[in-house]
Amino acid sequence: MEGGAHSRSSQAPERPYVVGASFRTATAGIRDRLYFDADQISGVLTAGRDGGLGSLLGLATCDRVELIGCSAAPEVDIAKAEALLRQRLGDTVAPDNALYRLYDIDAVRHVYRIASALDSQMVGESQILGQFKDAIEASTKAEAVHGELDRLLQGALTLAKRVRSTTKIGEGAVSAAAAAVKIAVDLHGPMERCRALLIGLGETGWLIAEQFQNAGIGVLNVTGPSRRTEREAARRAVLFQPYDELAKALAAADIVITCSGHGRYLVDRALIEDALERRRRSPQLIVDAAVPGDVDPDVGNLADAFLYTLGDIERLAEKGQLDRKAEALEAEAMVEAALTEWRREQAELEGVPGLVALREHFERVRLEVLSRHPNAGPQEATRLVVNRILHEPSEVLRRIAAEGESADLRDTITVNRVLERLFGLSIHNETTSGDGSDE
Repeated sequence: MEGGAHSRSSQAPERPYVVGASFRTATAGIRDRLYFDADQISGVLTAGRDGGLGSLLGLATCDRVELIGCSAAPEVDIAKAEALLRQRLGDTVAPDNALYRLYDIDAVRHVYRIASALDSQMVGESQILGQFKDAIEASTKAEAVHGELDRLLQGALTLAKRVRSTTKIGEGAVSAAAAAVKIAVDLHGPMERCRALLIGLGETGWLIAEQFQNAGIGVLNVTGPSRRTEREAARRAVLFQPYDELAKALAAADIVITCSGHGRYLVDRALIEDALERRRRSPQLIVDAAVPGDVDPDVGNLADAFLYTLGDIERLAEKGQLDRKAEALEAEAMVEAALTEWRREQAELEGVPGLVALREHFERVRLEVLSRHPNAGPQEATRLVVNRILHEPSEVLRRIAAEGESADLRDTITVNRVLERLFGLSIHNETTSGDGSDE
């Protein structure tokens, strides 16, 4: 970051942008194709650098894949970043709206909300902050994070920590996951005797699964259609079951948690009917934590299948929806306050190049006047310098007034207001004297 402040004086300011896909815009299949893990992030960032992208963060989780950058020409660079992501799709056809583009304040708000777990399937879940930190570490190690992007990311981390320490937003996610465990205990008794099956890789599903682990679940198996499932199971030290053995896995599970969001039902009535027959009608708890849902709602009509959606368990976890909304509203207000601060700092930084250019212009005028009038005394020299500095602005303002177009009149009003603020003037009722010439 050395020399970052100096570079702003001679270059256009860097502006933030985001391009990516999340559970809100793309199916799990598309996100799976876009996904890059810790071993692949360096290659993605290197490809971006080779393509002309400078400062860049790669964020890939179960629920989102994004490239976050800062650039003096974000409209150009975001197209390059999107092309980089679309290359990963290969032959997979993705709708145009599967990937979103965000610029400037919208990009900053998006990054802040992600880090603060306000853009998660289960608002307040804790995993995203750790994943965000890991992404920063990996991208920094690849020497891809610097300058304005580093400032943006550090601001997001600071905000996320403040949100978690001053609000109870995280308690809602944990209590919802804990509610799923309570339902299971009421249905099956002690968790030590139970087997759970997690289908998919969504972060909300893992959060619920972790609560079952904390409750002492006897066995936790993981399966799913994603090619990353086995690798993720190994990373989290849980048992993997091939997806082509889904029917067998369902029959063995007392508790089923789904979190794929694949865009189609992975578990239908026939599958659960078969599983219940194999289980000799032993009851089965099914928690569909996916968005969109993984389980056909008709499954809930089976006598021994107890189906709960994410909304169901969140409602059970809350004493009242207003409590949860209040915490989220408080966190959102903190995001907006942080955005106001970001705007202020950005305005200060963006003002630096203009001030430097103005100072350099004044110095050139001063040297030119002194070279043309080497024998001028202090009073005469300063009068000549002031007149020369004001000559060109005076001519421009006269031309605007003479042309008399409404747009030009608005420009004149804007200029006057800016001059008042910059120099502490009161010019509405004053008349201009002097013609701004040297002679």
